[in-house]
Amino acid sequence: MTQIQIEDRQQAHRLKRNIKRLIHNELHHINPWWLISFHYRDHHSKEDQLLQDVADLKRKLHRIIFQSRDKTIKGAGEYPCPRMLFFHEISHQGTGQFHTHLITEKLPESLNTQYEMETLFRKRLPHKVKALSKWKSIDIQRINPQEDDYRRISSYLGKQTNLELIALDPFNSDLSPQKK
Repeated sequence: MTQIQIEDRQQAHRLKRNIKRLIHNELHHINPWWLISFHYRDHHSKEDQLLQDVADLKRKLHRIIFQSRDKTIKGAGEYPCPRMLFFHEISHQGTGQFHTHLITEKLPESLNTQYEMETLFRKRLPHKVKALSKWKSIDIQRINPQEDDYRRISSYLGKQTNLELIALDPFNSDLSPQKK
């Protein structure tokens, strides 16, 4: 192995470790409630298009969340949307297609059940967001607010990080402001 290859490997290892640490810290700065994994329609392998499609998905998801809030609370002021973290990975099956993992905070009560989340991601959103697959699998899991769960999640979501790809989407994720 050449010196350049060794340095690249060390740099990739540091990057992966730091991304996992960043994800772990973000999980502590938000109140993670759901981990959702979903796929896109076939031939979805261009990163620029993916980022635009995720921005579209986030806008439409925010609209659904806003419409589902508890409207009986009068004068409550602005409705804070749940924070979201997006992670994009490439398929291991050699297709080069992306799939996304989304971590979101608790949604309004009317959406915040396993059944309603599955309805939202299997039926409602695929009809509003053209890029989403209507037939590929969707996995929705409740996140346990425990340190080992956070560690497992950050390790899982950082696994594909390398010098060419960082899974965390900094453009569409609601990242915590950095302390000075």
